Amino acid sequence: MSVRAISWAYGQSLGSASQKAVLLHLAYLAREEDNCAWPHVTRIQAETELSERTVRKALKALQDKGLIALGDQELAAVDFHGDVVPVNRRPKVWTLRLDASTESFNGVERAEDVQTAYTGRSVRS
Repeated sequence: MSVRAISWAYGQSLGSASQKAVLLHLAYLAREEDNCAWPHVTRIQAETELSERTVRKALKALQDKGLIALGDQELAAVDFHGDVVPVNRRPKVWTLRLDASTESFNGVERAEDVQTAYTGRSVRS
């Protein structure tokens, strides 16, 4: 469990309760050292009480927003007992992008826009 990841997830303004629930669940399961989690969709579904379709849509939306990204898929190659998991049975590994924020940078396309948004001055002035 990554306390930093959970704090970051709570701070995100997503406009969707299902996306927030999925992001919080991933943050809860994320490893401290690399912010990666790889629960099966069925586990997310069971623990958030969302439908499978809603979980998949939320994961896609979070990925599109840049808050999560596909991680090192080899992490899911071995289960907790040390047994190799067949490729067709492995869950996706997700990396939480703790450097990303939907709140601060909505509509920002360039670094200069961030500086202007916060100070009112352009970087080049």
